[in-house]
Amino acid sequence: MPDDEAMDAEAAARLIRETRDHAYDRLAVKQARMYGIWGVAWLIGLGTMWLSVRGQDPYTGPSGVSFAILGVLIALAAIASIAVVGRATRGIGGTSSQQGMLYGLSWAAGMAAVFTIEGALAHAGASGKVLGVMGAAGPLLVTGLIYVVGSAIWLDRVMFSVGLWLLAITAAGTWTGPVGLLLTGALAGGGGFLVAAALLWLRSRKA
Repeated sequence: MPDDEAMDAEAAARLIRETRDHAYDRLAVKQARMYGIWGVAWLIGLGTMWLSVRGQDPYTGPSGVSFAILGVLIALAAIASIAVVGRATRGIGGTSSQQGMLYGLSWAAGMAAVFTIEGALAHAGASGKVLGVMGAAGPLLVTGLIYVVGSAIWLDRVMFSVGLWLLAITAAGTWTGPVGLLLTGALAGGGGFLVAAALLWLRSRKA
């Protein structure tokens, strides 16, 4: 009888491990899509802004159209992130739907704070270059911080690495001025997400 109980316990533990591994494999596929969406958003959004400011002398700032494009792309990427995290992580390691909801709200709160601060700087008489640096660095900084915090919630090393990468390139890029930061964010930021997407996709193919 004890042997039967031990076998049943072992079988149950194996089933739990297999279910968990399968869930994480599905999560890796969905994460790859999420990172790919963010990579395209930063590459096109910030790249469009950079195209509108390169060669400006004096610097007057990105065009309204490029701002709109970036805003729409960030909103779509954030919505995709909320959907992926909310569905794919539910039930994994005790993750609750409430965690996903709070994670999603952090995007709206962070971006709203950035744009409010930028408006306050303009009201205080900040120069166009200062506003340009803030406008480019703010969304990248918020995204990097949210990814680092999210990695602690779900113990996701890829998310942690991407978050640290965004924080690093944003900090370094601010020293190049608004034009250089936009190019850095587009290529290094968008490129970093696309690399992460490719690695996760390859991992899911090998699983």
